[in-house]
Amino acid sequence: MPTVDAETLRGLPHFGGLDAVARRRIAAGSRVRTLERGEWLFRRGSEPRAFFHVLEGCVQLFRSTPEGREQVIHRLRAGQSFAEAAVLTMSAYPVNAVATSSPTRLIEVGASSFLQVLDEDPRVARAVVASLCRRLVRLVQRVDELSVSSFEARLARYLLDLPAAGDGDDLVVRLPLPKKDLAAFLGATPETLSRQLRRWRDAGVADSRGAHITLHQPDVLLAVVADIPVPSHLPV
Repeated sequence: MPTVDAETLRGLPHFGGLDAVARRRIAAGSRVRTLERGEWLFRRGSEPRAFFHVLEGCVQLFRSTPEGREQVIHRLRAGQSFAEAAVLTMSAYPVNAVATSSPTRLIEVGASSFLQVLDEDPRVARAVVASLCRRLVRLVQRVDELSVSSFEARLARYLLDLPAAGDGDDLVVRLPLPKKDLAAFLGATPETLSRQLRRWRDAGVADSRGAHITLHQPDVLLAVVADIPVPSHLPV
């Protein structure tokens, strides 16, 4: 597998402030991995021998429930890193990781060389702690959304956060993941997602065609997110 040079590591948040010698030591234990869609990176319970930084594509972290459903924990794209906490404090990866696009390219940072430099350079420790704190804030926000917000509100927020193209008075967004994965990410079943999209279609609020969703009345979706009562003639 391709190796990683010290200059490449300079672009990663954890290592940008390190000198060339420290980066070369970490690079010696790192490599570039390329996965195809559906290929596993690691499985829950396996020994954490590395953490990862996404260069291209997408990795999905998930758990399987006792009922056999997949609960999506996070989806990581270019510029994001993950599994540092497993390397630092855990004896096993707590989730599964699988590529969801082809190709997916990652930097794999070997645990042994990283931990050695971490012990010797406090700047690395500060950078990693800062990164994990930011991630913790995002996870707390996600838990709050899943436990407090209705599925309708979570779906509306998700769609409104996507890049949109104008089409007259309408907005058109493209889903970056299959609908079954979107349902899992939002903490619901595919059937629940389908029912909500049908209700919005019947009410003239949004229309779903494959991966594209046309938002005819984004103001209604904004009201749903804000928990503002929607006029009774819009049964959403």
